[in-house]
Amino acid sequence: MRASIIFIMIVIAVLLIPSVQAREEYSKLTGADCTACHPGYPDSYELGPAGEYFKEHGTLEGYGTPPVGTPEPGARCNSCHGRMEVNYTPRELVYAPENHRFDLKHGEGRFWCLTCHDPADRNKLRLFNGSRVSLENPIPLCAQCHGPVYKKWKEHIHGRWGKNVFDAEPALICTDCHNPHDPAFKPISPMPTPQYEPAPRAPSWYKPVATFILVISALLIVASVRR
Repeated sequence: MRASIIFIMIVIAVLLIPSVQAREEYSKLTGADCTACHPGYPDSYELGPAGEYFKEHGTLEGYGTPPVGTPEPGARCNSCHGRMEVNYTPRELVYAPENHRFDLKHGEGRFWCLTCHDPADRNKLRLFNGSRVSLENPIPLCAQCHGPVYKKWKEHIHGRWGKNVFDAEPALICTDCHNPHDPAFKPISPMPTPQYEPAPRAPSWYKPVATFILVISALLIVASVRR
């Protein structure tokens, strides 16, 4: 029995060796860190956009510059930063149409990329305690600084909720309404008061006639009750 278990373990190890060597080989070929092709590394080895590109072309040459004019959702950070050495020095983020197509106006100049993004995996957010959260669920990150707003959100006062009162679900999260790189709402110019057609007025005879009918109806009801 013990010999069988040892044999099975050896077979599994042999089967795993090629995949391990393959990852090391790809890293040497591309000169990229593991997170370039596997954004969720080390928690997940699922291929990201760069990994799919390498799988198709056998190289990362020509990859890493998103097409100009395409919306930048933020989940493409690792396509470039996965192959770059992390620079921990806070600095101004420069707008550039080929990659950073936004101005960073969050925290009144006190924030920069690594205030919120995880240095090892830019496609993830990092809390103050070092925990990672996904870009699709930034609520724990926002709550760290915006406690009063988060409390109102939990009480269903801030934002929009769906389903029902007793089993509510958030219909919108922070980044559905606030741009994470420039979250403040822009001033809105006031619009003129809507112009409606005035409601038609009842004719002068309507009120006395309606009152008379109500009085007669009341008298008839009282009379029928007395009978």
